[in-house]
Amino acid sequence: MIFQLEEFEHLAYTRQHEPAARMLLDLLGTLDSRYGVPGDEFRARPLDALEGGEAAAHVGVRLAAAISSLFADGNFQFSPGGLQGLFTLQRWLAILFGATPFINADHVVRALNLGGRGDLDRLALRPQDLAKFCLLYLPESEIGLEIDTIWDADPRLAASLGMALLSPRFLGSEVAHDKRETLLPWLAERLPSIDSLDLLPFGILHDVYMHCSYADRADKHAIKKSINVLIQRWLERNGLDALQTPRRIEPGGKPVMLVVLEWFNAGHSIYRTHSRTLEAARERFHVVGMGLAAATDEVGRAVFDEFIEIQPGSLAQQLGQIRDLAALRAAQILYMPSVGMFPLTMMLCNLRIAPVMAMALGHPATTHSQAMDVVVVEEDYVGDPACFSERLLLLPSDGMPYRPSGLASAQPDPPQIREQPEAVQVCVAASAMKINPGFLNACRRIAETSTVPLHFHFAVAFAQGLVHEQVRRVVQRALGSRATVHSHRDYPRYMDIVRDCDMFINPFPFGNTNGLIDCVTAGLVGVCRSGPEVHEHIDQGLFERLGLPDWLVARDTQSYIEAAVRLAEQHALRTELRRAHSGPDKVGRLFEGRPEIMGRKLLELLEEGDHESSQEHPARTAPRSEPAAA
Repeated sequence: MIFQLEEFEHLAYTRQHEPAARMLLDLLGTLDSRYGVPGDEFRARPLDALEGGEAAAHVGVRLAAAISSLFADGNFQFSPGGLQGLFTLQRWLAILFGATPFINADHVVRALNLGGRGDLDRLALRPQDLAKFCLLYLPESEIGLEIDTIWDADPRLAASLGMALLSPRFLGSEVAHDKRETLLPWLAERLPSIDSLDLLPFGILHDVYMHCSYADRADKHAIKKSINVLIQRWLERNGLDALQTPRRIEPGGKPVMLVVLEWFNAGHSIYRTHSRTLEAARERFHVVGMGLAAATDEVGRAVFDEFIEIQPGSLAQQLGQIRDLAALRAAQILYMPSVGMFPLTMMLCNLRIAPVMAMALGHPATTHSQAMDVVVVEEDYVGDPACFSERLLLLPSDGMPYRPSGLASAQPDPPQIREQPEAVQVCVAASAMKINPGFLNACRRIAETSTVPLHFHFAVAFAQGLVHEQVRRVVQRALGSRATVHSHRDYPRYMDIVRDCDMFINPFPFGNTNGLIDCVTAGLVGVCRSGPEVHEHIDQGLFERLGLPDWLVARDTQSYIEAAVRLAEQHALRTELRRAHSGPDKVGRLFEGRPEIMGRKLLELLEEGDHESSQEHPARTAPRSEPAAA
């Protein structure tokens, strides 16, 4: 459906509420399905005198102003059913305002405030405006959030607001990030008292589940326990009970390993990191892949002995299809390379459909689910085992060799090393979710401390359209002209950005895997910060595999800043390290290894016959896995 800005402005300013609201919902839905790019469906006529970025900014301000006018009208209200859909899309309201000088929608709240014109310290609302306030309360709002007061008035509304504020992919400003840190324990405590998932904006639940990993709190994954409680109730109400499949390994036969996928295509990181171990597992298992048609391709499907598409339908129907196939084939192992990117896997990890329920760390975090038995992980990636609720099935450091990106050139360009750059170009290859104020403050301190000029290049995955504008504003507020924020690019153009840099720094606390590999492939060396969570510790493991010196792996933020400054200032040292440890020939060791070990260990686990509960953490005191091959 075409969204014409001028038509929306007319409807909003002439108080034609219903058609204006329908247009707004259609626009937000389009942004949600296209990661912030409205595409050809969005049309506007900016002033003739404006060009390029000026025209885009002009259109953005006009759109935000029209939305403001619509919401500020006291007669504009939502039905209870419409509210749930709007909370699912609230993050796109946040991005619409965040991409403009408005930054947030507090100005609209001022218009609704009965406590005084422009005074947000004395906020008083009509009861019928409470829901509107919650929709307008965005991550970058500067209004103090009295969410317990909202909970007392309407628990469902308060929980929906909490979910909406935790769901965005980008919470890079201090104001937004601090809200996440505060709301995670609050929502974790209160979610189980909500009777049903149907009362909440279910469409963003998996975003809350997944994006908690990007917080700083040590207890950030505890919210998954509360989400799991609601999921278990939902499974029961939908008649999806656990299977009681007996362990059965036929002599001379291959037990069935059922692999449920999220994204798994030639260009995706999960295929790069997990396809080789799945191929090798076919030696001992009959490996059946299941995934959505739009999330897989022929390259990904060829990994399996057979591949079965998950059919379109409701979530309950899709889970039923998976459960029925597991029962029909007497699947012995349910394996998920990643959990949390799709609602399906978040639900499935709470439903036992095989004697052994296993996962890998395509999204590196624990599930806190009682139904998940083991997590497959390389021993040099683990960090603190206490961060996992699952038993650890440890592989040696060469037990999960990667693949080069399917989008990469077979003959990558050789690294271009500038031995004495006037300004050191620093690459930050990261998705938008990984950018946070602690990391940005570290970047600022690195730039201020260095005696040589630095310029940061943020090659930000998923930053496109309005999202790119919001990320650019937040990053440049911290770093000013020292930073360029590049929008999402195709792989060759992204690698051009990386290749033009002199060094890289990894984000923290959530580090890099494929971004790190890309940087080293392009001939760079860099700095990382390690920590107890697996998504902090993977960087350290990769640095050690590449033979990089230990001082490049920081254990705290101050050491991280000092290491980055040292690498930037000492040109000869940086050049020496690049020639010794980076380039396509050096990164090749990450693509070598023994992918067959995972299948063997899973079969051994199945043969144990007395598999212990994941609550007892037997792997935390298990012997270390076999040593890496020389």
